[in-house]
Amino acid sequence: MSKITNRAKQAEATKNKIYECGVKLIRKHGFDQVTVEQISKGAGVSVGTYYYYFQSKFDLFSEIFKRADEYFQNHVANNLTAEDPVDQIVEFFDKYADFNILDGIEMVKKLYTADNKMFITKGRAMQIILNSIIEKGQANNQITKSLSSQEITTALFVTARGVIYEWCLYDGKLDLKQEMKKLITIMVNGLTYTA
Repeated sequence: MSKITNRAKQAEATKNKIYECGVKLIRKHGFDQVTVEQISKGAGVSVGTYYYYFQSKFDLFSEIFKRADEYFQNHVANNLTAEDPVDQIVEFFDKYADFNILDGIEMVKKLYTADNKMFITKGRAMQIILNSIIEKGQANNQITKSLSSQEITTALFVTARGVIYEWCLYDGKLDLKQEMKKLITIMVNGLTYTA
């Protein structure tokens, strides 16, 4: 295993500093209102340094979603406590609600726009994790096979995004976890086999 050099640590620290500054500005002003120059100035780096770590402003925006996927890979995928795939789906979306609460209502409001196509980008880690749970439920004859696991994954994320959008409309005053659990449970009950 190779040792991380001081130079690599410094580079990672600089990238994180730029990222954190960008997120702070996006949270405050929205993605469209923030410039690379503002992010660079706020992070105390040159515009050239910004472009060394991020190819564009959109690249920084993509990093937000990359880190969300990494969070789900590292903290959710192998840490669901429910044993049953149906219950794991509900628990997965409970973690999804937690993650959005952690981001904060102002940041989430800035992310939930029709111009943000990152939500529909295929092959993201969150989708792969959920798809795997659904496939296990289908293999065990607990979840319908009348739809593909991909179709079910998409339908569940559409539902979850709707709940989050509703939370944004109510300025965070809606109980996100409760609403998420209620609607995802309704969805999952409609997908399960009954004896």
